[in-house]
Amino acid sequence: MIRYFMILLLLINSCTGLAQLSAQAKQIKDACKVIDEDSSFLKKIYEQEEFMNHATDNGGTLTVYHKNGIVHKMTEWVGLSNYIVIIDYYFQAGKLVYVRDEELMYERNPVTGETTGKISKENRFLGEYFFRNNKLFEEKSLGHNRFEDDEQNNAEKEFVAASKRYLVFFKRL
Repeated sequence: MIRYFMILLLLINSCTGLAQLSAQAKQIKDACKVIDEDSSFLKKIYEQEEFMNHATDNGGTLTVYHKNGIVHKMTEWVGLSNYIVIIDYYFQAGKLVYVRDEELMYERNPVTGETTGKISKENRFLGEYFFRNNKLFEEKSLGHNRFEDDEQNNAEKEFVAASKRYLVFFKRL
């Protein structure tokens, strides 16, 4: 009986912790909506040759939204032959707080197998990643993506490293 009580107590405590994280994530997401709605940011767009180590089939851009030399958001858009990747990085006080990762697959012609140029409604991925002090503290995803095998790909490491690299890149130019 004591064993069941201890398990129940652990479950209740873990649910309380998750609720607190969700409140923190909601605060961050609300702050990011304010950034998205702010039309006063200066916008600098870099082409794939300027910020990527390799070219892609359908190009790429990095758009930096900044004000007074402070970066608030960066959007990385990468076009590949089968899909598009759109990653939004959000910053508060110069630190990464939120990443929205979206992968949109192209529909394929069932007969020829070629892409139709239209975005598939079924095959897509949307991931939301919340950070505090460069540590991932909550994530939410819909669909399948490259981070399902954490041994090879790690969302925290990849997004933190990319955001730091892009911040240095922006400040250097």
